Amino acid sequence: MVVPLFLDWLLGPLAPAATIFIMLLCISLTFLTSLVNRLLTNPEQLRTWRREVKEWTDEFREAQKTKDKKKLAKVEKRKAYIMKLQQKMSWQSMKVSLFFFIPFLLMWQVLWGIYSEPVAFLPGFGPLSIVLWYLLCSLFFSTIFSRAFGVGIGAE
Repeated sequence: MVVPLFLDWLLGPLAPAATIFIMLLCISLTFLTSLVNRLLTNPEQLRTWRREVKEWTDEFREAQKTKDKKKLAKVEKRKAYIMKLQQKMSWQSMKVSLFFFIPFLLMWQVLWGIYSEPVAFLPGFGPLSIVLWYLLCSLFFSTIFSRAFGVGIGAE
């Protein structure tokens, strides 16, 4: 039977099959997460809010550094508004996390059951567990997809 041998090769704990499978899984999930993030958030609004918060933070630090009480009082008046902006920004980030939380937990339960041994080998680092390999792939591909979709920190 060709299919069981292929599945055994693809899902087995031996590299390169495990390495490729985990990388393809990571690419798929990172792409899907970035796409959903783009659909559920307004990146332009988030950039505007980040800019406002950064400007306020810079003004606040400057006022503290120079000990300018007038400027500090002026900046403090906007603190409640800035805190609300930060809450809105956090909620935008959490929407996608809440959407994927349970599916990711289930996926990891299955993966840990299948891959107990190293799934990848990096020269200079040696064998990598599934967690480290997925993390490296995720960091790399999330940066690429964030820039492509114009979302998240990698987009700026």
